[in-house]
Amino acid sequence: MKFGVFDHMDDAGVPLGQLYADRLALAEVYDRAGIWGYHLAEHHSTPLGCAASPSVFLATVAQRTKNLRFGPLVYLLPFYHPLRLIEEICMLDQMSGGRFQLGVGRGVSPFETQHYGLDFAKTGDVYHEAFQLILSFSRGSQRTS
Repeated sequence: MKFGVFDHMDDAGVPLGQLYADRLALAEVYDRAGIWGYHLAEHHSTPLGCAASPSVFLATVAQRTKNLRFGPLVYLLPFYHPLRLIEEICMLDQMSGGRFQLGVGRGVSPFETQHYGLDFAKTGDVYHEAFQLILSFSRGSQRTS
């Protein structure tokens, strides 16, 4: 059986620098304890999630852990340019020696999309287009032995 942690990194009432440092220290503890995975939620303009840029935080997780698998749950695809996100995904995978796990989604909060000037009614189409680009890239870059 494998165990993992799903973290919303919600507002803990401490300065953000301390919140990030504490969560990174916790990820190191998870790694030493043999926890299999750590997954981070992405939220915007809400106290539900203070890691609005999961890639930045997860890059540090990659450097501070040895075995812990990690990733976003989920990258909100309508918030990203798909090619830029593909580059970030590839970087994280390389930086972690293949421990990165990708999670993608549309997002469920009209409140969050509104802050980015996105029309929530159109984010489903944006999600599907971006997801297809990511899939086509991953199929095209698979190595054969």
